[in-house]
Amino acid sequence: MKIGEVLDKLDNLPYLAVSGDATLEQVADKITDLRQVRGIYVVDEQGRLQGTISLGALIRHVIEARNKPSFFVRSLLTRLTCQKVADIMDKHVIYARKSDALDKAIDRMAGANIKEIPIVDDQGRIIANVGILDLWKLAGK
Repeated sequence: MKIGEVLDKLDNLPYLAVSGDATLEQVADKITDLRQVRGIYVVDEQGRLQGTISLGALIRHVIEARNKPSFFVRSLLTRLTCQKVADIMDKHVIYARKSDALDKAIDRMAGANIKEIPIVDDQGRIIANVGILDLWKLAGK
């Protein structure tokens, strides 16, 4: 079974798509207005998937920037160098296409220990965001 065959049977999980030029504070402000968003995807001007940011990484960087300065070298370097989304995004995104086999997408997700996966079109634009449990249920049928 292919991903494209089951997309209409899956819940499209909420996600946030942001520009790599967005600041970490801007993304933090956007995400506080949303409920249950784990997927933060970085897209270019044409909406093509460029990277991903974990919610945990975003929170750690924003909290570090808001706290009083400390003199730990690692913390200081992080504050000086990480200001934009592109600075902390993971460029090695696990994604699926409509033509991908359902079981292969599940295997990739399990191997990467991720719970959600963006589905992209042929141009690399996000068309859906689905969860591993939904895919797993459909694979068993």
